Amino acid sequence: MPNSKKVDLPATYTFDYNYKLKMTSQSQKDEMVMDYYLKKDADYFGFKMNQMKTEQGDMFFVMDNKLNVNAMFMDLMGQKMVQTSSLDMKEMTKEDAESNKDFNIKKIGTKTILGYDCQGFVTDNEDAEITFYIAENAPVSFNKMWDANSKHMPKGFNAEWLKKMENGLMMEMTYKDKKKSKSDMTMTCVGLEKTDFSIKTSEYKSGFGG
Repeated sequence: MPNSKKVDLPATYTFDYNYKLKMTSQSQKDEMVMDYYLKKDADYFGFKMNQMKTEQGDMFFVMDNKLNVNAMFMDLMGQKMVQTSSLDMKEMTKEDAESNKDFNIKKIGTKTILGYDCQGFVTDNEDAEITFYIAENAPVSFNKMWDANSKHMPKGFNAEWLKKMENGLMMEMTYKDKKKSKSDMTMTCVGLEKTDFSIKTSEYKSGFGG
């Protein structure tokens, strides 16, 4: 579990786009929709899950790569509180690289999703096959957060693809488990719209060790 971390947050987190990602799986009947909030060229992003909203209130998370912090903003029964914990994106990227090193990847066809031309890729190993489509000219992306590096990519990944997808955004991903079909999962972008949403951190009191 991440350690709590006291830090001076910026006065405001602002966002340009709302990126909605619908997740469905074989093991769960209910669909989950994640609302991501992105800002062009920002080294942070926000997100919330519709399922986490309750009658007492809801929660909104911000992952800030510059400050190495994950902030959880809570509006519970009329009280606004924020809890901050340490975040190491470089370590997370390194761990992803280790798990991806035995994957092979190849470029496939293209498709149009929500009006965006998307390049397809298939990557697989002995356990799973993952098919995903990237919008090459999306208005926003996660690249500033994940600090993509070609040496961390699966076998067969062409470094030139990164240059073409500098502003790439995943629009669809299908995960197929070769041993347990119940683990199969699909993620699809169902919305990418402009927003002027912002979080004013000064309105939230620090709590829970943050």
